[in-house]
Amino acid sequence: MRKDVRGALCFLAVVLTGLMSGLMLGTGMDQYTHRLLNAGAWVTEHQVMDALFRRWLPPSWNLTTALLAVAAVFSRGRARFFFAVAAVIFLGSLIVTVVVEVPINRTVATWNVDALPENWAAVRDRWLHFHVARTVGGLLAFLSALRGLQKSTDRLAGTPEKAA
Repeated sequence: MRKDVRGALCFLAVVLTGLMSGLMLGTGMDQYTHRLLNAGAWVTEHQVMDALFRRWLPPSWNLTTALLAVAAVFSRGRARFFFAVAAVIFLGSLIVTVVVEVPINRTVATWNVDALPENWAAVRDRWLHFHVARTVGGLLAFLSALRGLQKSTDRLAGTPEKAA
């Protein structure tokens, strides 16, 4: 693959990973502060936010994960290692999302704000707990991808590789 195309793919993988990680961090901060809302306000806010995210997050997650994998495949040396680590970690965050958070979101989407279950706060806190876990994963994936980009750039520029 041409160096300029490989470099562009790696760069795009890092940018998307950074955007997704930033979105996770911002959402986590938002949801942490929304713990202060009353039950009805929290449920309404979560339902509105999830309706938006449900539309565009799946393709964004999939594209980011795929680009990290492609960057790993087409990179060389230590860059390949860091992009592969980023892809695996990001995939782990995606699995947490699909296995834990999406089912919670689907449950919350069915709630009527006038007749909430007694355990609504426990459900909210469980969602937030797992969101923190996936956010940490997203941020670690971003840092690993960033390191991969640095190694890839060093390699393209002819800078000798050093140990990670």
